[in-house]
Amino acid sequence: MKLLRVMKDHTEQHLDNLAKKAMKSSLLESPSNDFTANIMKQIEPIKIGSATVYKPLISKYSWFGIIAVLIGVSVYMMFGNVESSPLLETIDYSVISNNKVTDVLSGIKFSKTVMYAIGFFGLVFFIQIPLMKHLMNKRFNL
Repeated sequence: MKLLRVMKDHTEQHLDNLAKKAMKSSLLESPSNDFTANIMKQIEPIKIGSATVYKPLISKYSWFGIIAVLIGVSVYMMFGNVESSPLLETIDYSVISNNKVTDVLSGIKFSKTVMYAIGFFGLVFFIQIPLMKHLMNKRFNL
Protein backbone atom coordinates (compact mmCIF):
# COMPACT_ATOMS: atom_id res chain seq x y z
CA MET A 1 0.00 0.00 0.00
CA LYS A 2 2.82 2.37 0.91
CA LEU A 3 4.62 1.48 -2.29
CA LEU A 4 1.59 2.48 -4.40
CA ARG A 5 1.30 5.80 -2.58
CA VAL A 6 5.01 6.56 -3.13
CA MET A 7 4.71 5.66 -6.83
CA LYS A 8 1.64 7.84 -7.17
CA ASP A 9 3.41 10.81 -5.53
CA HIS A 10 6.44 10.27 -7.78
CA THR A 11 4.23 10.17 -10.88
CA GLU A 12 2.43 13.36 -9.83
CA GLN A 13 5.76 15.14 -9.24
CA HIS A 14 7.00 14.00 -12.65
CA LEU A 15 3.83 15.28 -14.37
CA ASP A 16 4.00 18.55 -12.43
CA ASN A 17 7.62 19.12 -13.48
CA LEU A 18 6.74 18.30 -17.10
CA ALA A 19 3.85 20.82 -17.04
CA LYS A 20 6.13 23.53 -15.58
CA LYS A 21 8.74 22.95 -18.33
CA ALA A 22 6.06 23.11 -21.02
CA MET A 23 4.70 26.39 -19.62
CA LYS A 24 8.18 27.97 -19.49
CA SER A 25 9.07 26.94 -23.03
CA SER A 26 5.86 28.20 -24.61
CA LEU A 27 5.37 31.87 -25.32
CA LEU A 28 2.28 33.82 -24.37
CA GLU A 29 0.11 34.08 -27.44
CA SER A 30 -2.12 37.06 -28.00
CA PRO A 31 -4.78 37.51 -30.66
CA SER A 32 -4.37 39.93 -33.53
CA ASN A 33 -5.45 43.55 -33.19
CA ASP A 34 -8.63 43.07 -35.23
CA PHE A 35 -9.58 39.73 -33.65
CA THR A 36 -12.89 41.00 -32.24
CA ALA A 37 -13.83 42.70 -35.51
CA ASN A 38 -13.12 39.50 -37.47
CA ILE A 39 -15.29 37.44 -35.10
CA MET A 40 -18.14 39.95 -35.25
CA LYS A 41 -18.03 39.90 -39.07
CA GLN A 42 -18.43 36.14 -39.07
CA ILE A 43 -21.48 36.18 -36.79
CA GLU A 44 -24.61 36.46 -38.87
CA PRO A 45 -26.92 39.22 -37.68
CA ILE A 46 -30.26 38.06 -36.35
CA LYS A 47 -33.29 39.70 -37.86
CA ILE A 48 -35.14 41.14 -34.89
CA GLY A 49 -38.44 41.49 -36.74
CA SER A 50 -38.69 37.77 -37.52
CA ALA A 51 -37.28 36.54 -34.20
CA THR A 52 -40.31 37.27 -32.03
CA VAL A 53 -43.59 37.82 -33.77
CA TYR A 54 -46.54 38.12 -31.43
CA LYS A 55 -49.79 36.76 -32.72
CA PRO A 56 -52.69 36.64 -30.25
CA LEU A 57 -54.66 33.43 -29.83
CA ILE A 58 -57.96 35.29 -30.16
CA SER A 59 -58.00 38.04 -32.76
CA LYS A 60 -59.46 41.51 -32.17
CA TYR A 61 -62.43 40.78 -34.42
CA SER A 62 -63.24 37.67 -32.37
CA TRP A 63 -63.07 39.67 -29.13
CA PHE A 64 -65.42 42.27 -30.61
CA GLY A 65 -67.80 39.47 -31.62
CA ILE A 66 -67.73 37.90 -28.17
CA ILE A 67 -68.33 41.26 -26.50
CA ALA A 68 -71.18 42.07 -28.91
CA VAL A 69 -72.87 38.74 -28.16
CA LEU A 70 -72.51 39.26 -24.40
CA ILE A 71 -73.89 42.79 -24.62
CA GLY A 72 -76.74 41.58 -26.81
CA VAL A 73 -77.69 38.82 -24.38
CA SER A 74 -77.42 41.22 -21.44
CA VAL A 75 -79.66 43.80 -23.11
CA TYR A 76 -82.18 41.10 -24.04
CA MET A 77 -82.21 39.79 -20.47
CA MET A 78 -82.70 43.30 -19.01
CA PHE A 79 -85.22 44.78 -21.43
CA GLY A 80 -86.74 41.81 -23.24
CA ASN A 81 -89.72 39.78 -22.20
CA VAL A 82 -87.70 37.00 -20.56
CA GLU A 83 -90.54 35.37 -18.62
CA SER A 84 -92.48 34.42 -21.74
CA SER A 85 -89.45 33.30 -23.73
CA PRO A 86 -89.93 29.71 -24.96
CA LEU A 87 -86.17 29.12 -24.97
CA LEU A 88 -85.77 29.83 -21.27
CA GLU A 89 -88.84 27.77 -20.35
CA THR A 90 -87.45 24.60 -21.94
CA ILE A 91 -84.22 24.64 -19.90
CA ASP A 92 -84.29 22.63 -16.66
CA TYR A 93 -82.38 24.74 -14.12
CA SER A 94 -82.88 22.27 -11.26
CA VAL A 95 -79.80 20.36 -12.48
CA ILE A 96 -77.63 23.22 -11.26
CA SER A 97 -78.91 23.14 -7.69
CA ASN A 98 -79.96 19.49 -7.23
CA ASN A 99 -76.88 17.35 -7.71
CA LYS A 100 -74.28 15.54 -5.60
CA VAL A 101 -71.52 18.10 -6.19
CA THR A 102 -73.50 21.02 -4.82
CA ASP A 103 -74.66 18.88 -1.86
CA VAL A 104 -71.04 18.06 -0.96
CA LEU A 105 -69.79 21.61 -1.51
CA SER A 106 -72.61 23.17 0.49
CA GLY A 107 -71.36 21.41 3.64
CA ILE A 108 -67.89 23.02 3.46
CA LYS A 109 -67.43 26.07 5.68
CA PHE A 110 -64.43 28.39 5.35
CA SER A 111 -63.21 30.72 8.06
CA LYS A 112 -63.02 34.47 7.47
CA THR A 113 -59.21 34.31 7.37
CA VAL A 114 -59.25 31.78 4.53
CA MET A 115 -61.81 33.83 2.63
CA TYR A 116 -59.71 37.00 3.04
CA ALA A 117 -56.60 35.11 1.90
CA ILE A 118 -58.36 33.75 -1.20
CA GLY A 119 -59.75 37.18 -2.02
CA PHE A 120 -56.36 38.86 -1.50
CA PHE A 121 -54.52 36.35 -3.68
CA GLY A 122 -57.16 36.69 -6.37
CA LEU A 123 -56.83 40.47 -6.29
CA VAL A 124 -53.03 40.29 -6.45
CA PHE A 125 -53.23 37.79 -9.31
CA PHE A 126 -55.42 40.08 -11.40
CA ILE A 127 -53.22 43.09 -10.62
CA GLN A 128 -50.11 41.12 -11.58
CA ILE A 129 -51.35 40.18 -15.07
CA PRO A 130 -51.31 43.75 -16.50
CA LEU A 131 -47.99 44.46 -14.80
CA MET A 132 -46.38 41.36 -16.31
CA LYS A 133 -47.86 42.19 -19.73
CA HIS A 134 -46.39 45.69 -19.52
CA LEU A 135 -43.01 44.25 -18.51
CA MET A 136 -42.99 41.77 -21.39
CA ASN A 137 -44.03 44.46 -23.88
CA LYS A 138 -41.19 46.64 -22.63
CA ARG A 139 -38.70 43.79 -22.83
CA PHE A 140 -39.63 42.81 -26.39
CA ASN A 141 -40.27 46.42 -27.51
CA LEU A 142 -43.82 45.75 -28.67
